[in-house]
Amino acid sequence: MEPDPVLGKAPGAAWPAVIFRAMTSSTTAPASAVPAHAFEFAERVRWEDVDLVAIVRYSAYTRLLDVVEAELFRAAGLAHPAMLDRHGIWLVRRVLHLEYHAPAHFDDLLRLRAWIGRVGRTSLTLHVAVFDDAGERLHAAGHLVLVAVEAAGMTAVEVPAEVTRALAPFQG
Repeated sequence: MEPDPVLGKAPGAAWPAVIFRAMTSSTTAPASAVPAHAFEFAERVRWEDVDLVAIVRYSAYTRLLDVVEAELFRAAGLAHPAMLDRHGIWLVRRVLHLEYHAPAHFDDLLRLRAWIGRVGRTSLTLHVAVFDDAGERLHAAGHLVLVAVEAAGMTAVEVPAEVTRALAPFQG
C-alpha cells in the first residue's frame, strides 16, 4: 500500500520510531519555570477531552485553562459573577498562547498551575502550566492576556485596583 501523504505511513503500519518517541517523550519543566506561590488546582482528564486513542485533544487544553483561571479568580475572591456585580467588568481573552510538550491521557489527574505575570493598565497576563499528578511531567504551558472591558459596551477600561490587590498573592 502507498503511504498516506499526511501521516507518512501506510494505513495499519506502525508509526515511525522518531514520531512515536516525539509523541511519548517526557518533558520536565525547570524548577524555576513555575513560581512557588503559583495557584494549583487538580483536574481529571474527562472522556470529552480525549481522541480515539484516549490522548487529550489539543483543543481540550483551552478548557483546562478556563478551569484554572476560574478557580484562581475564585480563590482570590473574584469569581466572575462578582467581577461583573462589583466592578461592572468582564475579563475577555485577547491572546491565547499554548505550547504542547507531552501527551496526557484519559483519567489522568493533572496539576494545573497558574500565576499572574504582567498587570498593565487595562490588561493582565495569566501564565499556566499543566503537569502530571506528581508535578514532574509538563504536558502544556502557555499564557492568556485578559483585557478588562466594561460589560455594557465592551470597551477597554482600567483593571480595578481591588482586582490587582486581590491577585497580588498569585503575581510573580
